[in-house]
Amino acid sequence: MLLMLMKNEKTYTGLVVSNYNSNDINPLLPLLSEEFPDWPIDKIKSYISLIIKNKKDVAGLLVAKNESFYNVGLLIYTIQQIQAKTVKMNNNKDFENCLVVENLVSSSPILQKQVFLLMVEEALHIAKANSCNFIELPRLDSGYQLVRDKYKKKIQNVDGFRTFLKISSISTKKTN
Repeated sequence: MLLMLMKNEKTYTGLVVSNYNSNDINPLLPLLSEEFPDWPIDKIKSYISLIIKNKKDVAGLLVAKNESFYNVGLLIYTIQQIQAKTVKMNNNKDFENCLVVENLVSSSPILQKQVFLLMVEEALHIAKANSCNFIELPRLDSGYQLVRDKYKKKIQNVDGFRTFLKISSISTKKTN
């Protein structure tokens, strides 16, 4: 079991970020319940089952764990096509590939900024591997301070609600 957990993981200062490849979502329920407080458990399970079912094609889950393998962060993403004019691209294409961060949650306010940065960095690698030109983030509130600081010159805030990072302007060299 531990060897399965260690496959395809990236560690940073005691945190491990990895794809969630299990059909068992029970370990994620505390984080999911925090992200969707008004949803019944059955609705949460249905939503995550749909993502897991489609993860190879257009969706996926990333989980951040601490050294004790406690889940401290969760990122849910989809890969979509967005209109080029949305990101103010003046090219011959009508659409651009984009990794959309649908949900991002941290279990600890103390770790939130670090967890968000590490999860976004891993999402950038996934986006690049899937030929995405952009990553769409939620509005950058205070939890995203480290993301904002690191990528400030690469951020496109389109309408105050959505934020885009242009992947080609960001080095996504993986470190282990």
